[in-house]
Amino acid sequence: DCFWLCLLNSGTSFVAGFVVFSVLGFMAQKQGVTVDIVAESGPGLAFIAYPQATAMMPLPQFWTVCFFLMLILLTVDTHFVTVESVVTSVSDLFPKLFRAPVRREIFVLVICSSFFLIHLTLVTEGGIYIFQLIDYYGCTRACPDFMAVCQCLAMAWIFG
Repeated sequence: DCFWLCLLNSGTSFVAGFVVFSVLGFMAQKQGVTVDIVAESGPGLAFIAYPQATAMMPLPQFWTVCFFLMLILLTVDTHFVTVESVVTSVSDLFPKLFRAPVRREIFVLVICSSFFLIHLTLVTEGGIYIFQLIDYYGCTRACPDFMAVCQCLAMAWIFG
């Protein structure tokens, strides 16, 4: 299940990329500039540039609803895949503990509640700064490289 959910999540993000860049291209063409001038990075792209672009399209209310519905579905999809990956990984490590009738559901509730509490910091007054820290440091090569080293060490420790 985790493999198919991750594949579906990646496919949805791939299709969403077509939407993003076609909207950016439309906005650049309407303004007579290149796409790199129109595109900003960070949250301003989703909450400033795209609403401006959809306001220039015919039937702007329809396109705005579609865009923000796509954002909501992408976040729910990503959250679902993350939770399912964590729960399945831990359940596979401790099968006797989590194969009981209600324990898996309680574990999912604990994981979702902890994600909720952690992400509450993003809706405070300083939330945009926390978001920018996560965006800058979480999307650099340092995080995947650190994870790769940890996985190599875990494999070496497990398999000797």
